[in-house]
Amino acid sequence: MPSDAGIALVVIAEDSALVTAYLEQLCESDPQIRIVGRARDGKELLELPELPIAKVVLLDLLMPELGGLSLVRRLSERAVVIAISSEEEGSALAREALALGAVAFFSKRSLAKASTQQELRRVIKQGAAQLAAARAQTVAFVVGSTGAIGPLEQIARALRGTTAPLLVVQHLPDGRAENLAHLLHHEAYPARVALHGDALLPGVFIAPAGKHMILDAQGRIALTIGEPVALHRPSGEVLLRSAARLGPRAVAVVLSGLGNDGALALGELAERGGQCFVQHPEDSHAPFMPRAAAAASPKVRLVREAQLGATLRKLLGDD
Repeated sequence: MPSDAGIALVVIAEDSALVTAYLEQLCESDPQIRIVGRARDGKELLELPELPIAKVVLLDLLMPELGGLSLVRRLSERAVVIAISSEEEGSALAREALALGAVAFFSKRSLAKASTQQELRRVIKQGAAQLAAARAQTVAFVVGSTGAIGPLEQIARALRGTTAPLLVVQHLPDGRAENLAHLLHHEAYPARVALHGDALLPGVFIAPAGKHMILDAQGRIALTIGEPVALHRPSGEVLLRSAARLGPRAVAVVLSGLGNDGALALGELAERGGQCFVQHPEDSHAPFMPRAAAAASPKVRLVREAQLGATLRKLLGDD
């Protein structure tokens, strides 16, 4: 069986047999692209056995049963999504697909052009390469609420001089995310309020008020406006859910806080091999979040507040 290393593994989700055949021919003309699955609608796509191994999904946005547009955000958490439709580039549909997480949009009307075919193959291969790089990077995640600022400061100080990205959901009043970024910022480990599309560079990325933050399949930060989860937006549950596909390359911590935000997702991440910790409840100003997270999986480890920074430095440091 041929090796998958360096190969863009593609799934085509398209209800038109003619367009599917055209996309197959386009992909198979490049030895670095391999089609591993086909689906005729969204429901069939989600049930496709090959979907978990796909690096790229060529997604028709307007299919029967379950349209592709409704799946863009969900799929972009696990693969590179390239949207395809009969509508023109620049249309409202194209803009919505890109806003939801698609990396590119191609109109079926232009697929016959040699320049479009060349560009589509380029985007497929580039997207697959970026996905592979994202899957190889170790990323840190922290969720905190009441009483978590002190431990978070300790973690950020410990990671100064490393190349590790640290994604943070901290429950704050509106407008305070910028204050937290200023507090944590250091020239050896910058801190900023996250923007949609941010690449994962060394430093702290803080979820802005009123938006969920996730890590998408291309290894970039995505911000979404959805319903509050676990009573919060941004929600640690949403962030840690997006970390699950990293498995052992995710390092996650739930700090002091009220409620249970992040608990279920931290447990699921631990079961997938993630390196998961909670601030010891006895050291927490508000022990409720750490207790809930610790109870979510026996693989979640308790760490004393004084050891949080050193624990993450050991896992994420470059020395």
